[in-house]
Amino acid sequence: MILELANRAICTPDGIARDVFVPVGKFTFLADFVVVDYESDPRVPLILGRPFFRTARALIDVHGEEMILRDGDERLTLN
Repeated sequence: MILELANRAICTPDGIARDVFVPVGKFTFLADFVVVDYESDPRVPLILGRPFFRTARALIDVHGEEMILRDGDERLTLN
């Protein structure tokens, strides 16, 4: 697998971390992460992709600037 980063840099992943527990508020989700060795910038946030949002059953309201995560009948709203 070859990745192109947002700054157009090309890199090869060091590996994949599977079934990582990701706590978000009162929920905990399982997610897989591609591990990449690169110079980090603390001003650049971690971006979770569409597969994670699908797992979390996320509803994103762009205009209302909020995201709702659902697990069964429980909901968590993030602003």
